[in-house]
Parts: sequence; structure tokens; C-alpha cells
Amino acid sequence: MGRSSPNGETASLKKRKREQKDEAEAQQKRLRSKNKSKHRASLGENDDTVKTELAPAQNGDGDIELLDSSVVATPRARPTWKVSNPMGGRMLDIDPIFSADERHLILTYNTSIQVYSTDNSLLVRRIALPVTGPKPEEEGELLAVHIVSAVPSKVSSEHIWVACSDGRIWHINWVSGTGADTPFVVQTKKVLDMTVEAVEFTDTAEDVLLVLQRLKRSTAQIIAYNTKALASNSGKLIHTYDESPQLVRSVAGARAVVAAAKESVHIGLLKTRRKPLNSLDDLEYRFTSFNVPDLITCLDLRATMQTNERGDLQLQILDLVVGCARGAIYAYQDVISKLPSAEASSHNASTIQPIKYHWHRRAVHSVKWSEDGNYLISGGYETTLVLFQLDTRKQDFLPHLQASIENITVSPSGSAYALHLDDNSAMVLSTAEMKPTAFISGIQSLACSERPPKESLVRRVWKAADDISVPLVAASNPANPSQMYICVGNGQQATLGSTEPSMPLLQSFDITSFQGVSKHAIARTSPTDANITSQGAPIVDPRVTKLAFSHDGQWLASIDEWQPPERDADVFVAGSKTPRDVSREKREIFLKFWQVGGDPNSIELVTRINEAHHTFQPETVFDLASDPSSARFATLGNDGTVKFWTSKLRRRDGLAATGPEGQQLRTWSCSKAVALPNFVQQEELMESTSKVPRSGALAFSEDGSVLFAAFGTPTEAVVVAIDTETGSIRDVVSGMFRGQVRSIKALSTCLIMLSDDLTVYDIVTDELRYSFSLKETSEEAKRLTQLAVNYQSRCFALVAPIPGSTGTKIGRGTKSELVILSTEDSEPLFTQSFSQVITGIVPAVSSPGFVLIDAAAQIWSVTEGAERAPLLQPLADLGIDKEVVDAPADLVLEEGEGSDEEMVDADGDAEMEDYDIHQAVVAPQRLADIFNTAPAFAMPPIEDLFYQVAGLFSAKPARI
Repeated sequence: MGRSSPNGETASLKKRKREQKDEAEAQQKRLRSKNKSKHRASLGENDDTVKTELAPAQNGDGDIELLDSSVVATPRARPTWKVSNPMGGRMLDIDPIFSADERHLILTYNTSIQVYSTDNSLLVRRIALPVTGPKPEEEGELLAVHIVSAVPSKVSSEHIWVACSDGRIWHINWVSGTGADTPFVVQTKKVLDMTVEAVEFTDTAEDVLLVLQRLKRSTAQIIAYNTKALASNSGKLIHTYDESPQLVRSVAGARAVVAAAKESVHIGLLKTRRKPLNSLDDLEYRFTSFNVPDLITCLDLRATMQTNERGDLQLQILDLVVGCARGAIYAYQDVISKLPSAEASSHNASTIQPIKYHWHRRAVHSVKWSEDGNYLISGGYETTLVLFQLDTRKQDFLPHLQASIENITVSPSGSAYALHLDDNSAMVLSTAEMKPTAFISGIQSLACSERPPKESLVRRVWKAADDISVPLVAASNPANPSQMYICVGNGQQATLGSTEPSMPLLQSFDITSFQGVSKHAIARTSPTDANITSQGAPIVDPRVTKLAFSHDGQWLASIDEWQPPERDADVFVAGSKTPRDVSREKREIFLKFWQVGGDPNSIELVTRINEAHHTFQPETVFDLASDPSSARFATLGNDGTVKFWTSKLRRRDGLAATGPEGQQLRTWSCSKAVALPNFVQQEELMESTSKVPRSGALAFSEDGSVLFAAFGTPTEAVVVAIDTETGSIRDVVSGMFRGQVRSIKALSTCLIMLSDDLTVYDIVTDELRYSFSLKETSEEAKRLTQLAVNYQSRCFALVAPIPGSTGTKIGRGTKSELVILSTEDSEPLFTQSFSQVITGIVPAVSSPGFVLIDAAAQIWSVTEGAERAPLLQPLADLGIDKEVVDAPADLVLEEGEGSDEEMVDADGDAEMEDYDIHQAVVAPQRLADIFNTAPAFAMPPIEDLFYQVAGLFSAKPARI
């Protein structure tokens, strides 16, 4: 838990300096009284009329009076808060690893190694790695620390080697989870890549690591290490080369080493013929290089061995395939026979003619040889798995995958392919049927990239965004508290295809099983293969900006925006208009209402409202709010109008319309519109003030009787209290905002307002409880400052990037701070800093706490007291990761012997064969739903609780 200063200040907040309390309150009340009279006069009302309208909702002093739905009215002990361990993460551009028996798949994330079962796709073990922020700047470059390679041990099937860019190398036992705390350290500027081979020495076979280490910006060297050399940091130099080194691979027990530069390949063949070797010093190679016609993005090797007369294995044939940045694939078969002889004076091969395969339009992200060597398997941006048959040059395709293919791994037996996709998912495909047998889907929110994408090797006519500029749009369904709904794109690269991220999809993510459940397109998408313009720029998809569920979880409202890029608006420019003006005029803004079906993962579009707020052009919708007491939504637009939206029966020819199953159909429309007084005052000056930026936010009171709308310019924003039944304005409060309005929330009788200040104001007593100022930071950081309220804990949370942690851009190395406060006291209840920027925060639906999502695509749970976080636990943490093993041979009954257990009838045997013995996996949320239904004195009988819990552990799992 972080600590705040004695006056309540934190890393992102500082206490506002005010005058003495009595004088400040009196002055503030006088100012608000004056502003109220001024705004009422602008509406053509006198004080008596307003008093008459507000009488039912006012106290004796004429102030607005709200129902306090807070259950706890007496002072209580200061709560304790705790943060769970992070779950999830972003899969890195590193090949997945199959276990030797192919029953497990090992994936490398940006902060951990995660082991999944290929039988049921469940997470078996999560091994956290202490990968932290950026290294100091060297040679003008900020070196972000990240994992660069993860390869299986060739000596032990239970171990893997993991290399980090800062020189740390872990030897991890993925079965037991040990080894993450004791890394080896290699002294180097930066590790670029690593490969591992089993080399036979005099005593035994050992893993030898070939590490590609940077010397200068365009020069690197390959150094060999075994365990002893790693401990003493004294490896064997194998080769040094330049031309922007990036990859190193090896095969056949390190008999051949291949290193890739920008447009050339270096092949090293082991000189030593004596087997076994005495030490690392015997590893001597002769390297030969040749050029490749294009920029190299990936490569793969395949070795064919033969036994000589002495019974030793020798490398006979080496096949090489190279994928390039412009879509071509070059296959070099039997490349050893085409290299210069050992007696040749030159180490450069003049020309080696490859076989060219070209189907991809953009960079080849991964290419692999099949196990039998008859096929090449490749993938890239086109979301299609391509199989090239070498003999016939025939092509087979597996199209329309959900995102671009980043990595491909062929299983040890060749019976399956493991694909890592750019949307943070992975799948295992059967080579016989090309059908998935396992699927792992992580959270697909926008994350900071660990390294530049392969697409960036070729200069494009457009420039992709390289930082996180907007907060994550997320919501929770009250009817399904175990799932989060997140607005995402078609993968990381597709999301960042323009200056503004495109996020047209809604991902349903289960935080108890930590799997993506479904994904729906709630805005226009471009799923076709040719999703680029004639000029070569990507087609930009809309971005969902707001999302809200109704109080019963039966309805979902969303707002999506799209505007043509300025580069495409030149043809419409006329007169004094600029491309930016034309782009704004042609914006498309849609308000959509979706009906959530009986299955929470199915939604159906019911109504689409074009330009819900507009003047002479479509206006931005600042906020969308859901009524906590009824199926009603409210929106606030740049036109200065608040609109209420309700549903009604859909009618056709005067009769109620029904669906295919006889259900009544409904449609949504605007039930009332309220013009805000601040805008009415400026209506006559609209032309002169149209370029003044406005902002706004909405919040319903807890009982749904009042809607608070904050709207205005950075210097004149006001809060308007609107009666939700009549649409009349009850109160106007000014002077609460400094800068743009970012958020407003209602908790009990207080309003929590976020701008450049964080202000807590009691609307009933007309009292400013307290106020903080956000410390000076960039505009990008201000956009990522977010507010959330949890009504069970009666607290609210603020997340903000910590000023000064990085420059103006929000990316790797930016830290965030979480501050939890109450409306009663300005002293923070809890503060916590995070090494990654927090991009989204939502309140937990069924528990007192919050759920956070960071820029590493990790989920954190912050809970109060003894409440347990509703996040998934790996099977290893639950103690059920052990496989059932066969009985030892000495315990097997001899032939003819029997046991009492064998004396069962045949029918019983048949029934038991149909029933698989399994270890039950019960999500913590399922147990919480049983025990948290009522207070202790109102709980059901203990017998009923027992049967409910027993039912969870005895239910037969669904087959995948």
C-alpha cells in the first residue's frame, strides 16, 4: 500500500490552498446564490417561480434535497484495502512452446510465463517475471526492458530458457514454477535474441545458449554460454557481424548457426569434428554470408542428419526459409552445398538462387517448415494461414482468422500447429483437419508495444500511433458480474492503424475463468482482405467512445464515432474551409441500443439513432449515463442539450410488432430534451464561440430522481441538476471546475467532479467538502485520468498517470497511481502506484472494490477488507495441476488375482466408463454468490448451503 503525505497529498494529487473554512464557505455560497439567480433570469424565471417548482425537493433553506441511499450512517472503522496479483498480460512476438508430450502449451507474456493445458485450454501455472521499466538512456535511445526470447531446454523437458533485453537469463522449471527469482546476468548493452542447443561434452550433454548481444547500434556478436559460463559471465565468442543484426537460430546440436541481419544471412558451420567436445572453447565456426533480396522479418531451419562410418551423427542437409517485409518467402534448400568450400578465400557467397513464394501483400510475420519438410506454413497481416506445397507449388489456405498471425510453432510430432494472433489470443490447430483443439483468448485491450512491429520495416504512406492516447472504454453487466465488456479492435496493429485508435468490437471477457467469451461488432468494421485504400493507407474503423448497461442488464447503449482522415478530405475543401473542418463536418456519430438476450453473450441491435445531437453539423456526444432505477439512458452533446432515452413498444400499422417467437418488440426514442442554461446564454454568439472547446459529463443520483449535467467551456463550466421526471432544472452550481470537465459522479448527497481539480461537493448542504489539484502533467496524461464509484464500499477511486514518469507520450515506463477516497474525509483510504499506466477502471459489481486494466493488458483487482478478488487462480495455486499417474508396476495384481473392488456388475462398469473422473474447478465468484446472498442472521439453513457447495464440486464439466 502506498502512503500519502500528512496533508493527504499523493504522487498525482496536491491539496488545494484555500482561505479559512468559514470565510471560504460563505463566499462560495454567495457566489453560487448569485449564479443561480443569473441563470434563472436567463431562463425567464423569477425566484418565486423557481421556489414553487422546487418546493417538493427542497429543504427549509431552499437547497436541493436528495435521498441518501447510504446504508451506513454512523462512523465506521477505517477499511483496509488490498491489491491482487496481476493476471493476464500481452503475449509477446515469441514462438509458443509445446511440451514434449504436447499436453501443455507455454506462452510468453510481457510480464510472465503462462502454461496452459492443450486438453481443456485451462491455465495451469503462471510464473511471474520481474520485468520492470526502461533502462537509462544510451546513445540517445531509451532502452525499454522486455523479454526477447523463450526457448525450451534441449536437455530437460521440464525447463525453458528466457532471455531479457537487459541481460538477465532465467532457467525456469515450468512444471514446478521455480527459477524466476534467480536469474543469470550477462553484461551487455542489450540482448537481441537467443537460441539453445544440446551439445555433447566429455562428461554429459549440456544446454548451450547462443546469445545475440548488441555492441553498437548496428553491430552485434554471438556468444555461447553453458551453465558454468553463465555463472562466471565468461562466454565463448562465436561471431561478430553488422548490418543491423536481429535474429539467431541453430539446429543439429549447434552444428549449424544462422544469424540474420537486415538484408543478409550469416551461416556458421561447426569446424570441430571431434565428438564429444571438451569445453566451450572447442566451439569453432566458419561463417559465410550472402544477401537476401528483401528485408528479413523471420526465418526457420530444417536439418537432415546421417550416421557416418564411425556411428557419429553428421549434418547432411540444411534447409533455410526466409520471410521478408514485402511479402515474399525465399526457400534455400540444401544451402550447405551451395556455400563456398572451406579452402575458398572469401567468406561471402556470390549468389545463391532461392525458390520464391509470394502470396502475402505485406510483411511475413512467421514462416516454418513442416515436420516432413514438404510444406511451408506462413502467416501475416492478412489473417490467413497459408500452406505452400513445395513439390507442386500448390497453396492451401485457412482464411478469416480473427486477427493477424504473429507466430507459428509446429509440434514435436508434427500433428499440430500453435498460432499466436495479434489480438492476444493463441490456438492449437490439428494438422489433419485444420480445426482448433485448444483456444486461449486474453484481454484484447490496447497495450504498449514491446518492440516495433514487422510492418514498420517498410516505410508506409501513413503513420501509425505509437502511444496510448485515449482511455479504455469498459463496462460491467449488473446481471453478469463475472464478465467485463471491453471495446477493442481487430488486433494491436489494426487498432493503431491511424493517428486515432479504432475500436469497433465489444469483447466479453470472463475474469473468473480469464478467457475471452465472445466478440461482437457494434460499429462498422472492414473484415475483408483488401482493407486498404487505393493510395495504400489503411481503412480506419469507427471507435466506440461510450458504453453503458441498464440497471437490470437487459439493455446496452453504445456511442461510436467515425470521421474521414484529413488526408482523404482534400477533394471536399472549398472556400475558406480546411481539411480539418471538412473532416469534422462529415463525421458519423451513432447512438445504438442493444438488447441483451437470454444468453448474456448475445446482443441484438434494436435501434440506431443517427446524429443524436446536432446543430449545423453532427456534434460530439460527451457522455452516456444509465438510470440506476429504470431502463432509461441520458446523453449530453456539444449542442448543450441533455436528452433522455426510453423504450416503447414497436408498432406496425397501429399494432404491436412481435418477434419470431411471439415476443413483443421494442424501440428506443428521445422522451425529453433539456437545454442547459449555460448554452442558452451563449446561443446568440454560437458563430463566434463555435471554436471554443466545450466538455461535459453526466451522472444520475443513486435513486435516479436527479440527473447532474456538467457542461461548459474550460472557464465557465457549470453543474445543472435536472428533475428526471419533469425535465425541470432544480439547481445550477458554478465555480466547481478548472479546465475541461472530465467526469462527474454522484455518491450519497455528494458530487465528485474531475477536471484539473478533484472536487467533492455536498449538494444538499451546499458545502465544499474538499478539493485536490492534479499535479501538472501533459494533456495525454489528463485524458487517462479516470474516476469510478463503488456504491457497496461507499468510496470512489481515481487513477492517474504519475507526472514526470515519462515525457508527454504515454507508453512503456509510464507509471500510474490509484487513490481511493471517501466523501467524508480528504485523507486517502488507500494509495498504490503501478509500474504500468492504468488505461481503464470499473467498479466491481458484486463486491466492494474496483477492477483495473493496465497498458500491459493485465487485470488487477482492488478489494476492501477480507473480500476475495474474483480473479482466476491457476490450477497450480488451487493444488490440482498434478496429472493422474499410472500405478507403479510392483502394485499391479498378478494374473488370476482379484480384489473386492472388482466384484461389481457389468452395468456398473459401463456406467463408470461413461463418467470421467475429474478434478472440479470452481470459480471463487460462484462460492461468493452462495455465501454473500444475505447477512449472517438471514442465511439459509446450513444443510442448504452444503448442498449448494457440493453441487458446484460434483457437477460434471462441459467438454471443450
